[in-house]
Amino acid sequence: MTVPRKHKHGNEVLHRVPLDQKRRVKPQVADLVAAGPVTAYAPPEGMPDRLLKKVLSTGTFKRWPTIEREFGAQAAWRTAVSLILCGAVVVRCQVVQGTGFVPQGWRLTQSWADLREDKLAQLRGHPDPLRLHAELLQAMKGIPQLAEEHERLAATAPGRTLKVPRGSASGTEDWGVYEVAVKSAAVWWCAQPRSTPMKAKSLIGTSMQDTKYGWTPPRRQAFANLIGMPFDQAVEGSDTELRMRGPLQWRVDNVIADTAACRPWLGLPARGLLSLGMVDCSAVGVLLVENQEAFTEVCNTPGIADQWLCVWGAGYATHGLAEFLQVMAPLPVASWQDLDAHGIQIIANLSERVGRPIAPVGMDVEVYRSATKYRQKPEKLAQNLTLARKMAASGPPALRALAAEIVAHGGAGCEHETLYDTVLESLPLVLEKIATGP
Repeated sequence: MTVPRKHKHGNEVLHRVPLDQKRRVKPQVADLVAAGPVTAYAPPEGMPDRLLKKVLSTGTFKRWPTIEREFGAQAAWRTAVSLILCGAVVVRCQVVQGTGFVPQGWRLTQSWADLREDKLAQLRGHPDPLRLHAELLQAMKGIPQLAEEHERLAATAPGRTLKVPRGSASGTEDWGVYEVAVKSAAVWWCAQPRSTPMKAKSLIGTSMQDTKYGWTPPRRQAFANLIGMPFDQAVEGSDTELRMRGPLQWRVDNVIADTAACRPWLGLPARGLLSLGMVDCSAVGVLLVENQEAFTEVCNTPGIADQWLCVWGAGYATHGLAEFLQVMAPLPVASWQDLDAHGIQIIANLSERVGRPIAPVGMDVEVYRSATKYRQKPEKLAQNLTLARKMAASGPPALRALAAEIVAHGGAGCEHETLYDTVLESLPLVLEKIATGP
């Protein structure tokens, strides 16, 4: 991959691809990366633990002379290639005469960097397994919500190495991830109820007695599994959460999140979902629902979440949701929004950001005419009327008739809660038509 040049324009730093006088790409620096998808963490087969520890000890960047010294001058390149192919490192090279290259050093990929701390601790071993085992049991003692986990751990005797108990609610097999998740869950439960969520940094700093610990995606998911609540609801200062239900599994190292197995839905971190681990989705399409209560109703309606990946849109889409929908292409995307001017604009905005049309469901003129209109202050009604006129002229073609009808009613709108009986009964058939296409 060609590394762009940095170019300062006033106070702004710009990046541009280096070109020759004929405007052809002329790279001076390149990164060697894996050509295809790889698992989040799968070390090269047969690599000894002592060498794996040296790889994981990379902080930000390890220079090539250091790599040759640690792995041997003859074996350094062979080792680097095996690590590139398994998605462990990115090797930075100086380009020589257009086609040749000289390695400068490597850095860990994002997935390996996120798992680095836990994997190093696992490789280095536990100095006192009995003490660590007893500490976790003590942390969970007397907390009703962790009683089953306490029982599982108590029945798992520690040996020379520590093992996560079979059937753990955390969903992980990695002791380092398990320890952070259990201790944090214990601190979190002891602090409930609270009027405001705990800070993510404060929670892990208190539970691990060290603020240098970070919330890696596996730790976040294992903690969320233990407390039975999406991470961003439990704490502040976390990744954007996508609430979903349907045929999708996300595997981060050995932590598995299954959106089909959770009731009524599962929360997953948008950034982690896109940048780390492997996603396996067999859905026929993605259905967005604006209202939280309506989203729960959709998830509980037979015949929808079995085939469609249902996602709570939470109004105007976050960057995380828009990026997720881009990655899910070419799956069709349907959206059920409030029947008002803003509901139409949400679909228009998202269609533009995703780069493909969004099919509206439950948002036709007949439904609007017969639905109960919600009360609005005069100034708000005037704003919605102005927006409806704009949408009638330039909104998504499939929704311009609805926008015109909203204009005819002076900007009035209808909310999801009054439309359950009308929309939910026919929704499975409507989605089936969208999935099969015209």
